[in-house]
Amino acid sequence: MDTKALALQEKDYIIDLRRWFHAHPELGGHEKETTRRIADALRGDGIEVTTFDDITGCIGTLRGALPGSTVMLRADIDALPIQEADTTKPYASQNPGVMHACGHDCHTAMLLGAARLLAAHRDEIRGTVKFLFQMAEEIGTESRHYVEKGCLEGVDAIYGMHIWSLLPSGTFNLEDGPRMASSDRFTIRIHGKASHGSAPHQGRDAILAAAAVVMALQSLVSRVNDPQNTFVLTTGVMNGGTRDNIVAAEAELVGTTRTFDKAFRKTIPELIRRTAEAAAEAYGCTADCTYFFGPAPLINAHRELNDIARRAAKEILGPDALVPMERQMGAEDFSVYMDAAPGLYGQLGCRNEAKGITSPHHSDTFDVDEDVLPLGAALYAQFALDFLDQK
Repeated sequence: MDTKALALQEKDYIIDLRRWFHAHPELGGHEKETTRRIADALRGDGIEVTTFDDITGCIGTLRGALPGSTVMLRADIDALPIQEADTTKPYASQNPGVMHACGHDCHTAMLLGAARLLAAHRDEIRGTVKFLFQMAEEIGTESRHYVEKGCLEGVDAIYGMHIWSLLPSGTFNLEDGPRMASSDRFTIRIHGKASHGSAPHQGRDAILAAAAVVMALQSLVSRVNDPQNTFVLTTGVMNGGTRDNIVAAEAELVGTTRTFDKAFRKTIPELIRRTAEAAAEAYGCTADCTYFFGPAPLINAHRELNDIARRAAKEILGPDALVPMERQMGAEDFSVYMDAAPGLYGQLGCRNEAKGITSPHHSDTFDVDEDVLPLGAALYAQFALDFLDQK
C-alpha cells in the first residue's frame, strides 16, 4: 500500500477537516461537536465507533481481514482559551475566546485521513487499528480516563505525534529516551499572625515568610538536585495580605516542577514540604503543602518501536527528513498511555518561513503549513501497517 500517494489523494479532505475543526474549537472536556464530527467521519468510512457517556472524545476500531496484533493511533482534540488575532481567515475561530492554537485540529484531521485510507484497504491489514481521539490534553492528565475505562487493554503499541512549529515543514523528530518533562503543581499556604503595619513585631508576617520560602525553594535546584539532572522549579503565583498597613496573616504560593527523572520526581513533594516548613518557621510562621502529580515524563523507551516510526518517516518524507531536536521541558499527557502500553511519540515540522508561518504554539497567531497534513496522515498509517506486519 502506497500510503503517501493515498494520503495525497485525500489532501483536500484532510485540509477541509482541519479548517472545520479550526473554525469550531472547543475547550477541554467540552468537545461535544468536535466528537460528533469525528464520529460521523469514522462511521462514514465504515469504522466502528465507541463514545462515552461521561467524557468527550471517541475511539474508532478498524479490524483487518487478517489476524494479528493491535496498534492504537492517538490524536488530541481540544482547543485553548485564546482569542484568535486574525479573524479574516476563512477558517478563523467562530467561538470568541477559543482557538486551536496548538495544532490539535491538525492532529484530528490527520488521524481521520489515516483512518479513511486504512479503511479503504482493510483487506490488506493484519490485525486491528484503533484510533483514539482524546479530549482535554491541555488540562494535564485527562488521558487517564481512557486508561481507566480499559481502552488500552489488548493494545500492543500506541503511537502519537504533534505538529511542531520549531521544525521546518516536512521534517520529523523521533529520538530515543526522554523527550518531554513531567509537569507537577504545588501549593504552599503560609500561616502567620496579623498586626498593624506600624507594629510588625506584634504579628508574624506571612508575606515575608512566603518570600523566604520562594528563595529557599530555589536551593533545591542549585544545592539538592544533582546538577546533571535537569530540574525546574517555578513559583508562579504569590497571594497574600488584605491592606497596605496590615501585616498579612496568610499567604499562598503556587508553582510547578519539571524533570525527566522519574525516581527524583517522587522525592520532590517531601523536599518542598521540609524546605517550606523550615523557611516559614524562621519567621514565626507555619506552612502546609499540597502536591499534584500531573503528566509523567514522556520517554521513548522502546527502540524497536522508534525504529519502525523512523523508517516510516524516511519512506514518507524522504531520507533526510529526520532531524534532531532538544528535549522539551513542556509536558504531554500521552505519557499516561506509555504506562499502560508500549508507546512512542514524535514531532512533525510545520514551520514555513516562506509562507510566513512562524508563530509558536499557544500564540494567538499560530498557524501551520497545511501541505504537511496529508504527510502526517501517511505517517500515522504507515507506522500502523509496518508495526502490524512485523508482529
